[in-house]
Amino acid sequence: MSFWSTSTGENAADNAASNYEVEGGGSLEPMPEGTSVLAFPKKAEWAKTQDGNAEYVYIQWSIMKPEQFANRVVPHKLWVTDLDPGVIDLEKAKKKRDRNLNMFATIDANAGGRLARINSKPTNEELAAALTGKTMVIGLGVWETNDGKSGNWVRSVSDKNAELKVGTAKSAQKAASSGNIGNDIGDSIPF
Repeated sequence: MSFWSTSTGENAADNAASNYEVEGGGSLEPMPEGTSVLAFPKKAEWAKTQDGNAEYVYIQWSIMKPEQFANRVVPHKLWVTDLDPGVIDLEKAKKKRDRNLNMFATIDANAGGRLARINSKPTNEELAAALTGKTMVIGLGVWETNDGKSGNWVRSVSDKNAELKVGTAKSAQKAASSGNIGNDIGDSIPF
């Protein structure tokens, strides 16, 4: 059997084209704004921007509950050493770093506080050992781009015993999706 043999006996290399798209699967809509889920970091490590000039902690959260969102993954960047290069205003970038550092300390505290006891920049091994598999409740927000892409971001972190809830879609989004956007200048615009 060749490396390129499929389960049906075809040779994938013989059928290769210039493009390929997986059928089915579809895309998942973001979980609603204000949703709180029980999750655990399945990955925690240092990462760098594509240009390699800025570093952040990358956590990949795996959702356990509620059941309707189980096994979904939420990526989380925490700018705890460098400033987020996407934030132009220096003061806003500093405030974002401070908020991220406070959230990171809360994540560590909920995971047992091992990183705080190190009192220095943790290694990848220390991040993974201290955080992966530790359950806690994360609150989710929704981000959207001008070209229609959207996803979830982590807006809060709480003890694993905090309340779980499913948020609701923003009313402006509901109006936009139903085509029922008012004509008054004072109406809410969903961006």
